[in-house]
Amino acid sequence: MVNLSVGICDDDPKCHRKIMEICEKHFTDNGIACEIFSYYSGEEVINEHDNHIDLLFLDVEMEGIDGLRVMHKAEDMQNIHSIVFVSAHAEAVWDSFGYKTRGFLQKPVDEKKICKCLDQAYERKKNDSFIDFPNYNGSIFYKKSDIVYVKSDSNYAILYLGNNEKIITCTLKECEKKLGGMPFLRVHRSYIVNLNHIKNITGETVCFKDGSAIRIGRSYREKVRKGYNDYLLGELKK
Repeated sequence: MVNLSVGICDDDPKCHRKIMEICEKHFTDNGIACEIFSYYSGEEVINEHDNHIDLLFLDVEMEGIDGLRVMHKAEDMQNIHSIVFVSAHAEAVWDSFGYKTRGFLQKPVDEKKICKCLDQAYERKKNDSFIDFPNYNGSIFYKKSDIVYVKSDSNYAILYLGNNEKIITCTLKECEKKLGGMPFLRVHRSYIVNLNHIKNITGETVCFKDGSAIRIGRSYREKVRKGYNDYLLGELKK
């Protein structure tokens, strides 16, 4: 069974309590195993290192470190997967774009919209499937979300999994077929990247959250820009 972890960061006790009650009821009604973590300031979130959070409901306006600063800090936090902003000011949506942002809800919060965000987070986690790749000993399984990028190495390929590298005995073209499209995108004749691990694209370079970078192949540049923009728009519409 998939266990979903939800964080709520809002310094307004009334709104905080309402979001929590909606989450608890939705999980109970749908038989979903869950954990809910409460934070009442941005400082509490950026100092959270022990708990994994699949979805963080984040207030924009808070004293001290506000939600937008938390969003930028969260870019380097591996334990926070996605963010849905909550604000009384609709215009704040224009400042809330980030690669972990999955939505924007206006206060007073709507129960149906909260539940939709929860369902989408649950589906994302449930569909994070494993792929089997051939290696020297037969085959081995890796989680799609753990793959940062794949590099061609003659008739073989190298999977980059954060701090680990694994050689697999198939070509980059065969890898591309196995990965099955978005969020994986070919950016060079020698590289396929996972867009979920990208921090941004600047000029002709793909920059990753871990600080590494890959140059985009000349013939791939237009396709990469369009693919990345479509990916970001698709994530915001979910």
